[in-house]
Amino acid sequence: MIELRHDPEFRDGVMRCVRCSICVPHCPSYAVFRNEADSPRGRVQLLRAAMEGRITPDAKFELHIDRCLGCRSCEDVCPSKVPFGALLVQTRELLHQTPHSRTRKRLTELFLRNVVPKPDNLRFFIRLLAIIQLLRLDRLARWLVRPFSAKTARRLDLLPRVAGLPFEADEVAPPPTPTVAFHAGCIMGAGLGDVQRAAIRVLQHQHHAPIVPPGQRCCGALHQHAGLLDEARQLARETIAAFEGAPIPICTTAAGCSLAMKEYGQLLADDPDWAAPAAELSARVRDLSELVSPTVRTAEGRVAVQEACHHWNVQQLRGRALHVLRASGADAIPLPTGCCGAAGLWSAEQPEAAWEILQPRLDNIERSGGTTAAISNPGCLFHIRAGLRARGSKVRALHLAEVLDPALDPALDLAATTTDDE
Repeated sequence: MIELRHDPEFRDGVMRCVRCSICVPHCPSYAVFRNEADSPRGRVQLLRAAMEGRITPDAKFELHIDRCLGCRSCEDVCPSKVPFGALLVQTRELLHQTPHSRTRKRLTELFLRNVVPKPDNLRFFIRLLAIIQLLRLDRLARWLVRPFSAKTARRLDLLPRVAGLPFEADEVAPPPTPTVAFHAGCIMGAGLGDVQRAAIRVLQHQHHAPIVPPGQRCCGALHQHAGLLDEARQLARETIAAFEGAPIPICTTAAGCSLAMKEYGQLLADDPDWAAPAAELSARVRDLSELVSPTVRTAEGRVAVQEACHHWNVQQLRGRALHVLRASGADAIPLPTGCCGAAGLWSAEQPEAAWEILQPRLDNIERSGGTTAAISNPGCLFHIRAGLRARGSKVRALHLAEVLDPALDPALDLAATTTDDE
């Protein structure tokens, strides 16, 4: 990493840190590991030491970088404006070249390169997972492995529950005059098809005319988070090409995707052929909560609103979902802010820590008195549903689109309400 001393943006970002500690109490990984090297301040100092050649990145160094969830709550409170998210992904890109944690890296790269960005492979993976869950083979596996590996059992606890058949672009007839382009997404489209259909109904109910461009693949958010920047840039170019045409807003239903797409201008800033189109697309991206007005029907009962980290910390969409729900007549209440521990693939790589981070969020949801928890990110939705399911909670975890869905059945029994024997 010593070569990064010649990167002016990286060096400037690292040197901005004045070690004031304001970020430390806001860091979810520090709350779990209680180690200075697992705080934003500590990680920046590790980056500085590696950049200046005072330490050589080893397995321990990499461990502290891997333990970061990338929630960017540190950026939100940093008085020196340290660009921690950019520093993190650039560091992770370099660490992919080190020999440490090779098994984990290979598995992550295999999934991100050969499953997520390839729709047929992803749908096959999701369908297989759905069959396993239907037959309850995942519960059997959890029961068998728990005596031997608590970590593996916890990974099985946190497996996402498939909700509905995959969403296909041709389900939505192209309107004569589209007013919004819909981002189908990879995980959202394949694993949460019912959420995407609900989002389309919400948009149509509000007199939007959505069009779903065909040929969409992954937007590259997960790849960027993992430091696979070459793949992230290529997927960004493909996404930009897929949404070429009329300069209408692009609706996303995933906080992580909306953030990644809003930052395409930065990701491709050094690409002379794509910098301008990237900036143009970034300016068009809107989260669902930014496009809907308070005129739709909402779920009955009290709704607890869990803010996604990327909405709260970076996109500054604080309270937007809460406002829409309240103005629509829902008894909506905000939950205390904080990361749920999902963080893309982080919960699969750090299952026990992710589970520990999740517990305060579940406590807040259950203490709220809400019958429904409204969530705006697929990873958070999967993660919180898994936690509520493991607790045997009767609270339904729904995506914001489902809560706003004009076709919502208030008595709908989703996977989130299903209990499992512990």
